[in-house]
Amino acid sequence: MITGFNTDVKHGGRVFHVQTEDKGQSNPKIESLIYVGGQILDSIRFDYSEKIVDGFDEALITQLMEDQHRRVIRDIKVGKYDEGEDASLDEFLSKKTLDEVVLAYLNNSGAKEEMILVLEDEGQQFKSGSKVHLKLSAMSRNGNDPVPRVKVMVKILSIQQEPTLVTEGYTDGSGVFETAFSIPELPAGTFTLNIEGEHGDYEPADIKYLIRTS
Repeated sequence: MITGFNTDVKHGGRVFHVQTEDKGQSNPKIESLIYVGGQILDSIRFDYSEKIVDGFDEALITQLMEDQHRRVIRDIKVGKYDEGEDASLDEFLSKKTLDEVVLAYLNNSGAKEEMILVLEDEGQQFKSGSKVHLKLSAMSRNGNDPVPRVKVMVKILSIQQEPTLVTEGYTDGSGVFETAFSIPELPAGTFTLNIEGEHGDYEPADIKYLIRTS
């Protein structure tokens, strides 16, 4: 499975998180999820089975993932997901190139220092109906200094239902949070495990992982 893309896009006073992943050769689809405020706003899927009839080309799939990720970011920046607004895509694109739209979010920066959450097992996978041992570190993005007393919340997100809080707690003096929990049996659909971190001196941070339901 190819490493995915994750981007936070600030637009219209809201922060959209875009996550694009390859679901693997056994399920040849590229899926982009858009999150706002801890909920899944939209899901975009592309079936690339016809692209691998003659063999799997990782470089091609990576390019398809990047292209789709950029299109989703563009849609957000031109107002496709604005609330109560009627944005004109054609008019907007006539004034700005795609690269300008996609890269615009880089110009936004918060007053607080950025924080990152890093799993001890970065390749950890999450499955419906499984028991999970989770260990992560909270660090400042600049300098990688540990951040103690970060409130960590682990939630299950889905388009079909409201966010479900699975467990929560705080990082210790070394910036480490460790917990164990069970993921319930989930029906077919798109579910993600959202791990959020909050601290008064830092910008909120989160990491998201798809939950396998089959």
